[in-house]
Amino acid sequence: MPNKLISILLMLSIALLFADDLDDKVRELQRLQSQLESTQAKAQQTADKRKQTSSEIQRNSSLKKLADQNINRYKSAERVVRDSLSQLELRIANANDRLGTLQNAQNSELNILMRVDRSYSPRMISHRDHRYLQSLILHQKRELDILNGYKVSLLQAQDLHSSEVARINRNLLNESQKSRKLNKSISNLNTQIKKLSKEEQDLQNKIANLKRDAAALESLIAQLMQDSGNKSPSYEFTQIKIAWPVRGKIIRSFGEETRNYNTSIVSNGIDIAVPEGTNVVAVDDGDVVFSGRYGGQGKLIIIDHLNGYFSLYAYNSDLLVQKDAKVKRGQTIARSGMTGSASQASLHFELRKKGVAVNPIPYFQ
Repeated sequence: MPNKLISILLMLSIALLFADDLDDKVRELQRLQSQLESTQAKAQQTADKRKQTSSEIQRNSSLKKLADQNINRYKSAERVVRDSLSQLELRIANANDRLGTLQNAQNSELNILMRVDRSYSPRMISHRDHRYLQSLILHQKRELDILNGYKVSLLQAQDLHSSEVARINRNLLNESQKSRKLNKSISNLNTQIKKLSKEEQDLQNKIANLKRDAAALESLIAQLMQDSGNKSPSYEFTQIKIAWPVRGKIIRSFGEETRNYNTSIVSNGIDIAVPEGTNVVAVDDGDVVFSGRYGGQGKLIIIDHLNGYFSLYAYNSDLLVQKDAKVKRGQTIARSGMTGSASQASLHFELRKKGVAVNPIPYFQ
């Protein structure tokens, strides 16, 4: 009879142990599902941003194409105006040569006329050469006036062409600067879209890992449910406060935290940054109910403190206790590491009260 009673009590103890372990796994599954939803939202936002960046690249490419077309048009216009300006400069030079020739001829004829006047003036004789020279000088004067007018019009046209060249060059400079800026913007956007594509791929990989972890956890819960039971534990530890598993900087707090793209992730514990290989100790007496690698938790240990509380120690590099081992407060149970989804050497610690995650900070001594 005593042996039968002991067997019954043992079976009840195992059932109770599995019940709390099941509650803990259910909560862990909820955390994974919450993290999965947050990661999926972030991945969608990254994809949307990548599409927006692609649209911006297309818009800038169209603007750059238009700027390059304007550059070619202004270059063609500049060549035409400069050719016309060169022709004007040649005509002005020819006009100057012609004016010089006419002025020299007029001066020569004036000298001749003055000599004729001196020769015939005392005798009061009007010679026919005098009349001819006067007529010739008047004709040359009209030619000079016409040629000077032509030169003035050429100089005005030259000023207009020079102004047009200056205007075209200003436009050409503006379009060239615009084209260079757009080209730089396109280059930066291409770099950004590569970064976003990589980030999106990383998030998709993380989603796949979270789904795999959630599926494995569901499987484990389904198995534990076969031996689940109920118990009414006390809520006392061996001392008023539990021990710290490691000492270091808390890099992730308990509860909800906002990440990039306004997404939120719920943390069921805290992450403590410590060098890899740091001793991890049990926060209180208890039984090891899980010791092994577990998805995103990496190398994980779960201790049942037999008072309704469970403690979880994740991301470890080495596990120093096996399942079913009895441990004491302060006993080294693992070495910290960077396994699972850890992004740096640290310890992920959780405290569960009847399967529900609680903030462990107030419990520490």
